[in-house]
Amino acid sequence: MMHIYFVSLGCDKNLVDSEKMLALLTKEGYELTDEPEQAEIIVVNTCAFIHDAKQESIETLLELAEYKKTGKCKVLIASGCLAERYQDTILEEMPEIAGVIGTTAYDDIAVVVKKALGGEHAALTKELDYLPVHLTDRVTSGMSHVGYLKISEGCNKNCTYCIIPYARGQIRSRTPESVLKQAQSLVDHGFVEIV
Repeated sequence: MMHIYFVSLGCDKNLVDSEKMLALLTKEGYELTDEPEQAEIIVVNTCAFIHDAKQESIETLLELAEYKKTGKCKVLIASGCLAERYQDTILEEMPEIAGVIGTTAYDDIAVVVKKALGGEHAALTKELDYLPVHLTDRVTSGMSHVGYLKISEGCNKNCTYCIIPYARGQIRSRTPESVLKQAQSLVDHGFVEIV
């Protein structure tokens, strides 16, 4: 059984995406670990909102890449906004990274992990107007009584300082039925406050 160490940087939307990716990977038989030195697979869900966030994402990726030398890490995967926005640059300038998955492709995280484990430098992004499958299954990693419920994706504001429309696309909303199903799932899992 292979172990996965997961880091989620940035906003609560990234945290929800991370929790969904974790659920998909555990369904595939991977086991989570809190110890990066024990993980064969390390995934960093990156942020690129402002310069400092980009820098933190890059530093985290480079720091965790060291476990390819000192730990059991076989593959390092970058996901999230930095991966979406700078996919080609990451693959060219950071050979330590075996896979890149964009913000709208996280529902295919297991595909990227399998390709990377097979020795392929895997990159998977989808059109920014794609709305990922909204799974009710999540491996929650935050406070035990608060669950985040993501009802939309993207932004239409196009502020000069913000990359969200370029990393997450224009705004698109989930169906009311899928939101209610997710909310019920969070309640069923013991969350008393849904944000």
